[in-house]
Amino acid sequence: MLVRFDCPACGGSHSFDMPETTIHMTCSRTRKVIQLRLTKGGDVKSEVVADS
Repeated sequence: MLVRFDCPACGGSHSFDMPETTIHMTCSRTRKVIQLRLTKGGDVKSEVVADS
């Protein structure tokens, strides 16, 4: 599912093809690890989980 979310690491807006309900990825701008969680309603919840 193609989703758009506001990145908590850099404050920018990203779009991403999300294959699962919860994934971890690295923000390319800040190199911080973030967690994306797709809700049943189709919203994306994001949070920084580690600073690299």
